[in-house]
Amino acid sequence: MTSKSNSNQATKMAKDFALQGVDGKTYKLSDFKGKKVYLKFWASWCSICLSTLGDTNDLAKEQSGKDYVVLTVVSPTFNGEKSANDFKEWYKSLDYKNMPVLMDTKGELLKEYGIRSYPSALFINSDGSLAKTHVGYMGKEDIEKTLKEIK
Repeated sequence: MTSKSNSNQATKMAKDFALQGVDGKTYKLSDFKGKKVYLKFWASWCSICLSTLGDTNDLAKEQSGKDYVVLTVVSPTFNGEKSANDFKEWYKSLDYKNMPVLMDTKGELLKEYGIRSYPSALFINSDGSLAKTHVGYMGKEDIEKTLKEIK
């Protein structure tokens, strides 16, 4: 099983971060307090990640007025990822305009959450606590179901 729930553990709060997106904006996790967060970690070389970007982009597009937010994270130069500049140039050629792509240039979130495989995702409750970690493929319907199940 590639999914684990933290419900039997002491509540762990998700670490706040401030990361710049490929769009030039700075994103802080604390800016989304009161909303559930789907935080997807991916890489440009990961075929499963690339095949699910359309669904992730659609989820981000549909989040307006919903109780959740979609954020994605790449870590330039870590785990075989392109440099930040090369990634930005490559990403510009894609047509995913709705999902924020945050640049974890120091690999801090990778280390904080022990991300070793792509795609990986964190589901964060609206109070900022970690609800669930998922490693591997997850379809749009399963993501939506999990977002409904968490607090």
